[in-house]
Amino acid sequence: MSERLAPGGALAAAIPHFEDRPEQRRMAAAVAAAIADSRPLLVEAGTGTGKTLAYLLPALESGRRVVVSTGTRALQDQIVRHDLPVLRQIMGRPFAAATVKGVSNYLCRRKLDEVRRQGGRPSPELAAVLAWADETEHGDRAELEALGEAAPVWAEVTTTPDSRLGPRCPYFERCFVTQARRKAAEADLILVNHHLYFADLALRAVHPGARVLPDHDVVIFDEAHQLEDVATEHFGRRVATATLGALVRDARITLAADLFTSGHDAALHQVDATAATFFAEVRRALTATVADGTRVPLPAELLARGPRRDAWFALDTALEELARACDLEALPPPPDHDEDELAAARREQVAAIARRARVVRDDLAELAEQRQRAHVYWGESRPGATVLSAAPISVADLVRRHIVTGAPTAVFTSATLATATGFDYTRQRLGLHRDEVDELAVASPFDYARQALLYVPRDLPLPSGDGLPAEVVARAVELCAITGGRAFFLFTSHRALEQAARLLTGLPYPLLRQGDAPRAVLIDRFRATPGAVLLGTASFWEGVDVPGDALSLVVIDKLPFAPHTDPLVAARGALVAERGGDPFVELQLPAAAIALKQGFGRLIRRRDDRGIVAILDPRVVSRAYGRHLLDALPTGLPRTAALEQVRRWWRDPLP
Repeated sequence: MSERLAPGGALAAAIPHFEDRPEQRRMAAAVAAAIADSRPLLVEAGTGTGKTLAYLLPALESGRRVVVSTGTRALQDQIVRHDLPVLRQIMGRPFAAATVKGVSNYLCRRKLDEVRRQGGRPSPELAAVLAWADETEHGDRAELEALGEAAPVWAEVTTTPDSRLGPRCPYFERCFVTQARRKAAEADLILVNHHLYFADLALRAVHPGARVLPDHDVVIFDEAHQLEDVATEHFGRRVATATLGALVRDARITLAADLFTSGHDAALHQVDATAATFFAEVRRALTATVADGTRVPLPAELLARGPRRDAWFALDTALEELARACDLEALPPPPDHDEDELAAARREQVAAIARRARVVRDDLAELAEQRQRAHVYWGESRPGATVLSAAPISVADLVRRHIVTGAPTAVFTSATLATATGFDYTRQRLGLHRDEVDELAVASPFDYARQALLYVPRDLPLPSGDGLPAEVVARAVELCAITGGRAFFLFTSHRALEQAARLLTGLPYPLLRQGDAPRAVLIDRFRATPGAVLLGTASFWEGVDVPGDALSLVVIDKLPFAPHTDPLVAARGALVAERGGDPFVELQLPAAAIALKQGFGRLIRRRDDRGIVAILDPRVVSRAYGRHLLDALPTGLPRTAALEQVRRWWRDPLP
């Protein structure tokens, strides 16, 4: 295996511009040992290590079935497009690989047929979906370049795990989800994301024998620094205006033929009306003291009395009435009645609506009564959307129980798992014990002393809330003038991104903004557009690979600290404080260091790259904790606070 990755080996023959990476071979050997010994492994692999091949090659060489779970769909797609073709050339044997995504990533043929039957002239977005549906082979949302990330029309043509009918669906054999899962059942290597992997674990725990993914021997979590956040979301509860909106929309389509003609349309109307009243009451409570978009703790008495309690009770009753109406519609026919396949499928659709209505009832009750002492409860309100959430304060024991103990063997890897003090933070967050897990940190092979410059100005205003000082935008424009665009602007909030977009309308470079198209499409446009400037938030801080001259500048507006007022952050901090620790030092500072390393890592992707990273937050040099953040960045990295020095460095490159 090591010989294949070494100079003169199979990898060198398979790719142009081969670069020897001893760090890649060290990581591959550690992964091979972990699999052979069935022992968990933590690996931080610096940018440029080639970690994907470093874990894929030994995993497949082991002859075991392997699941690779990524934090983003973008990394899934990158592995399929770039890494698997190389792997097929250097492997000594053939292997089968399959990608499986969550149900909502695929076009649903049944839902598409329902939309078509509604008639009328389709909107331009729906027309684009209909045209694509006639030609797509995989039905994967990522293929649909003409549709923006947040386009509402996608919800009309996809489905959810609760709504999927399985074998009773008349489209089951042609279903894109069915095809993806069947391919996975025959594969040696299965690519999924963290959300889907946790969904599979939960399904196995509740329904023995049921599963989304086939049994496997090894699981490799790439972008493992995201696991805590994904586990928190997965083991929590959530009810939003969109939740009720989707339920009513799907019920209206599914039940129209019988509910409306049989006089039960009142049940559906009542859910719609009571949901509107309930969320209006909750929204008033959430925004009474804070602005839209801010997470606020849910008071224990929020729904205990008065108009809000009455609104909850009314919605609860309406949901139960809808479920009962669906139960009546879904009753099986008499034994002597012949039921065709379509009728059986429709009964299952109606039963699925009943189940969804009762799940929402249960989630609302949990959010209202707040029975779980180890959970934190919060709400947030944005224009057109109100969300109520609950989540476990700590997921360490849950991750340990579901992933670390027993089979399969788990490998956790990322470019950012360690801080200046090592793996302690990651180990604690994932419930790993020091004596049961092996650890390896391999540095990036890049020469940062020659290839990169860190610009940390001292003369900009300190950040204040989610706002973006005009001086920060002006400085970013000056930096763009030095590099001729070719820049990522990475923001810590959507509000700051929107402010920057308004202020940069006159920028003399092509401007791309997160949300205008799927992320993979935006990245492709960025690579293909000379001098482009891309504005992005959290999802663009990681998993984005733009080597070469297309990207020469990364601008970070603010240090990526999670707000201490966030209910989940505050609850976790309170746990640390209860045992005498310092929440800032133990939680917020290492989390910010890992996020900052991710953002920095967008710049240098290969040995001939060169560029500037600008952190436009003076706290990184004016506060004592800034040293901890700077120490987490690559060693040997030169830095300056003078814009003129940036100009000289860019103009006069080192040999």
